[in-house]
Amino acid sequence: MKFKHLLVVMLAGVAVFSSSCGDKSKGGANPLYNSASKPSSEESAQFLLEWWDAMFQYVGTERLSPPDAARMYAYIAIGLYEAQIGGAPNHYTLEGQLNGLENLPRPDAGKVYDWQTCVTETMYLVQDGMLARYFTAGVGTLNDLHDSQIERRKEAGVTDEVLQRSMDYGEELANAILEWSEADGYVETRYKQYKAPSREGHPALWEPTDFNQVALEPFWGDHRPFFVKDGAQCDIDKAPAYNGIGDTTGELYKQAYKVWEVDRTLTEEQRTIAQYWADDPSETSTPPGHWMEILGNFVKSEDMKLDRAAELYALTAAAMNDACITVWHTKYRVNLVRPKTVIRENIEPTWEPYVETPPFAGYTSGHSGFSGAAATIMTGLIGDNLAFVDSSHVNIGLLPREFKSFQAAADEAAYSRMYGGIHFDCDILDGVEQGRCVGDYYLKNLKTHADRSKESATKKEK
Repeated sequence: MKFKHLLVVMLAGVAVFSSSCGDKSKGGANPLYNSASKPSSEESAQFLLEWWDAMFQYVGTERLSPPDAARMYAYIAIGLYEAQIGGAPNHYTLEGQLNGLENLPRPDAGKVYDWQTCVTETMYLVQDGMLARYFTAGVGTLNDLHDSQIERRKEAGVTDEVLQRSMDYGEELANAILEWSEADGYVETRYKQYKAPSREGHPALWEPTDFNQVALEPFWGDHRPFFVKDGAQCDIDKAPAYNGIGDTTGELYKQAYKVWEVDRTLTEEQRTIAQYWADDPSETSTPPGHWMEILGNFVKSEDMKLDRAAELYALTAAAMNDACITVWHTKYRVNLVRPKTVIRENIEPTWEPYVETPPFAGYTSGHSGFSGAAATIMTGLIGDNLAFVDSSHVNIGLLPREFKSFQAAADEAAYSRMYGGIHFDCDILDGVEQGRCVGDYYLKNLKTHADRSKESATKKEK
């Protein structure tokens, strides 16, 4: 790519807004509001869809794992949100709220900025830094997208002076976001060694189910979350006991038998659901990306303004990342055996699931955690019982699916893993519960919009 921004170059004299800078004449509650510029609340968010589509293609091409993709999406989305916050009269910065996010550069309060250009530059450079370790054929596409969006701003009448000022600010902000990302524990866990505990004397413990499997991201639960306190905050442990070969009366055996029976009588609809939500890294944007694509459909259909879309992307992506951290914390703490192992030991020695079993413990389900968090955020910010059509996978030959609500889609996504033969009921239900725990914590405690902040304060008082 054009740049590899791995170090932050902080420019002296960057002005930080005070509470007196808000546009009180317009009723804006945001103390960082820049009244000299056109509000981001009046700018279309449609240009964001091009960036997310490019990211989804990139993730699929590079076969990023779900945790890796969730982390990248979240940093890009938070950069996007902060890049336009100066133009959002009723939204608040995430600085000082998200863990470790401090000392962000701010636009000059008295000068004009083009928020679309700020966002374009920030997203471009954050993804550039996050993906610097990859070498892909898609680099040119991202470079061309950046250049075309900047050119469109010129055609829209943005002066060279404002354009350059906005690009400079986007670069400063991207550098700060990338520096922040370097302290989340990701780099350190690239070099840690993991040895799975032995099942000898502990038959309930997970072991690889296929030849040459290596445990995926065993230390992901130790990463710094964005908003929850740590990976243990939404931890859960209601997994049934399993005593190994011959244990045909315990609860986990019963759940394994259910998985086996469902697989034996799998309907075409269940097969379709298993395929639809599989979200394999090799051909899709992964489970968290699937939810970001669903969100994008609403950004498009509702013709959202930039401030609202930015908030939705930031909170949805960050909550899914935090759900991933808490689910992975539970996975490697509990280390519960997979259905394939229990079924082969007690029901059918050569049994294979419909979907390949991933290389990590089953309790709790990652798909369930991602879906529970995303559906909770989207229900809170877009609406409950809102019917929609998801056409995210038309490009891989899967027909669109209709849902009555975000929660209904989350439940289907969660149980798709049983249809795939890779998760017990406990994995699924407790994973959804963890995701919702994260999403609820965001909605109740993160201050992003003046009106919702007042509502949350009123509910707490009651």
